[in-house]
Amino acid sequence: MGLSSFFSNLFGSAKETAVDFADQAENTFEEVKEASEPIIDSAAEYLEHTKDAVSDYVEKASDSIHDVIDSIKEVITETVNEDYKLVTETVVDVSEDAVTDSDSEEEK
Repeated sequence: MGLSSFFSNLFGSAKETAVDFADQAENTFEEVKEASEPIIDSAAEYLEHTKDAVSDYVEKASDSIHDVIDSIKEVITETVNEDYKLVTETVVDVSEDAVTDSDSEEEK
């Protein structure tokens, strides 16, 4: 009987130790969970705030880019129109000079 009570005490105390350890682990887990909730809430709030701020900046950047593109289009359009006008005037001047030179050659 001494041997069976030894094993009963040994395994019984191991079982009690395991149960105590499991209880402590569960309690520790609950404490960590409760302690981390405010941190998680703060992180979620910060993330939401950051998301809103980033959205605002993206919208402003997009608007600025569109403004720059519109300005570039205007400048290019004005430049092309001016260049076209200059080329047209040059062609007309050259044509007139060619006609004048041709007329001068014929008179000789």
